[in-house]
Amino acid sequence: MATVRSRLGRPRDELGDPLSLTAWLVRHDLPPAAEPDPADVREFQALREAAYRLLADVTEGRAPAGADVELVNQCAAHTPPAVSLAVEEDGGVRRAQAHPTPAQALGLVARDLVDLVGGPLRGRLHQCEAEVCGTFFVDTSRAGRRRWCSSATCGNRARVAAHRDRAARP
Repeated sequence: MATVRSRLGRPRDELGDPLSLTAWLVRHDLPPAAEPDPADVREFQALREAAYRLLADVTEGRAPAGADVELVNQCAAHTPPAVSLAVEEDGGVRRAQAHPTPAQALGLVARDLVDLVGGPLRGRLHQCEAEVCGTFFVDTSRAGRRRWCSSATCGNRARVAAHRDRAARP
């Protein structure tokens, strides 16, 4: 839930209101069955902050705080939306999912976090080394030594800064 940009610099919350939460859910293929309200926004923000602390603890080798684990587990317990098979016009069959309520979408996000932290990818979790970013990512590189959430953004900024530093030296 990387919805706070420049977390370690000048943070910008991308889940500040029901409209932005709806947009985030749509971008992540979870168009809600009902418009989120301010309470839904607060629940997503609480899960996001618990996830951030939990990921920081896990990547640093610390035991996560019990309150964060409890909140993630409570959110993950929400009943998921119904799934079904849908027949395409060409006769093909695909999995279909009902539009989730905001609480169901929260549960799906929390379940993904449970799978990530409790599964085989946990050892590949890293925090971006960019000075102001703070985003966590799964390192899918072969060597497992990726430093930035995105080479194109955070990595490029770091390389440009290093180049400027080298060029400024006599």
